[in-house]
Amino acid sequence: MKKSVKFARILFPICLFLIAGLSGCATTEEQGEPPSQEPTHGQVTLFMNGPERASLDITFEIIAVNVIAEDGTVREIMNTPLKVNSLAMIGHQISLGERTLPEGTYTKVQFIVKGASVRKKEKPATLALPPEGINVDARFTISRRVNTTIFFSWSPDASVVDGYLFRPAFLVKRQMPELNTLMVYVTNEGSDNVSVINRQTDEVVATIMVGRRPRGIAVGTKKDGLKVYVANSGSNSISVIDPTTNKVETEIPIRFGWSPESIAVGKTGPDKELIFVANYSSNTVSVVDGSTYQEIDKISTGNGPIAVAADPPADTLLTSRTLSQDSVNILKNYREKFINVYVANRNSKDVTVARMDAATGRSLETFNVGVEWSPMSVNVDYQRGKLYVTNYDSDKLSVIDILRVVRGNKTDLVGTINNIGTAGIGTTTDSTFDRLYFLREVPGEVLVVRPFSESGDVVKSQITPIVDVIGVGGDPRALLMDPEARKLYIVNRGANTVSVMDKTTRKLEQVVPVGKRPYGIAVFPR
Repeated sequence: MKKSVKFARILFPICLFLIAGLSGCATTEEQGEPPSQEPTHGQVTLFMNGPERASLDITFEIIAVNVIAEDGTVREIMNTPLKVNSLAMIGHQISLGERTLPEGTYTKVQFIVKGASVRKKEKPATLALPPEGINVDARFTISRRVNTTIFFSWSPDASVVDGYLFRPAFLVKRQMPELNTLMVYVTNEGSDNVSVINRQTDEVVATIMVGRRPRGIAVGTKKDGLKVYVANSGSNSISVIDPTTNKVETEIPIRFGWSPESIAVGKTGPDKELIFVANYSSNTVSVVDGSTYQEIDKISTGNGPIAVAADPPADTLLTSRTLSQDSVNILKNYREKFINVYVANRNSKDVTVARMDAATGRSLETFNVGVEWSPMSVNVDYQRGKLYVTNYDSDKLSVIDILRVVRGNKTDLVGTINNIGTAGIGTTTDSTFDRLYFLREVPGEVLVVRPFSESGDVVKSQITPIVDVIGVGGDPRALLMDPEARKLYIVNRGANTVSVMDKTTRKLEQVVPVGKRPYGIAVFPR
């Protein structure tokens, strides 16, 4: 007996040490290659932007891209062959590579090119390459833990000299802060950064270096001093981005939990907001004051909290076409005092509902609601008074009645939309068309779904809820709709891209290159 006690005393601190070490591990089964963040290094990201128009049909192959430092040191950025065609590049953007570099000044970008040709009268004519190679003046400075993004705008019609020599004409641009309400923000877990996409051009306009393995992302609710919040699962922190400068303003350490996976922001007053962080490895949600950036509370959840959402402001109810006036009033009166937080617990197959005091930010009550297998995401549809829960290993979409939750019910809260398919990874709602968009990781598609009104399960099982199916591919992980309800943005984790789909035509408009293993996506509302 004494030996057992002694062994336990030895084992306990070892377990604590191991748990602390595991806080930087992947929050789900996948880990992937660890990203590098040297203390004296920053990042460079290179893009090529195509022309608005081109009269010459030029094709060439980029074998490698290097940068040349002020002292003459050459560092490789990309060595994967990339074929480029001027007509295919019209209105498009491609990634030339990304790398962590030591601090310092770099003066040129070197393109290693072969096989340049121009097509004339349906026949290709070989173009000669400059004997001195292709070095483009692009002076830039790498600073510690800062991403420098450079854009090469290519003019094909100015790239052929004397009719036979191929000398690419590039206009070099740096990232510039733009109107933040027009931006989409995408976390890149494998690159330790966030891609910023302009919704007017559907091109990357900036890249922001954050903490290790960024996953969840959310935008602030304050009209003055908007912020973007990023959950860094590898560094156990929250990066706070100023969208007017595209720079990290501060980094908030998470002390009440491990492996922050998802993040949500809830408005609790005219200039007050709470930040909710789902900590996958510790089965908790950290509550952070949006004014002081201090953790003020911890909510215990089920096993494996992978997604978190909060009630939106009450003014979103003004456009509801589904709820009765009595229901609207109930929700508005409730939101004056409380805010609910909803957490999908992947491993315990339930959703934690936490009622928070809006004035103090303290948790008043929590309870768990059972759903289907492996819940992966939660989406609040306040205009219908519903919470949609995607279940990865079930073909049912769980629907929690928020009005019943607000009234104090803890049972008979869950309905389902059946026969929707497995591998569900996320949803977004469209109140204009009264539709849901349901993202399936496998086989990689978006389902357009009819959210049935209150009716019996017999009726639901007899009528297919699926209106249309649109393939996206690339191991999709997340989606959202733009504030104008015109386009859908789908994060393709396996392809390192974001697909842009027209909601009305349900056609793919653009594919935007982003960083490695993109994960989360966020946008400012109108």
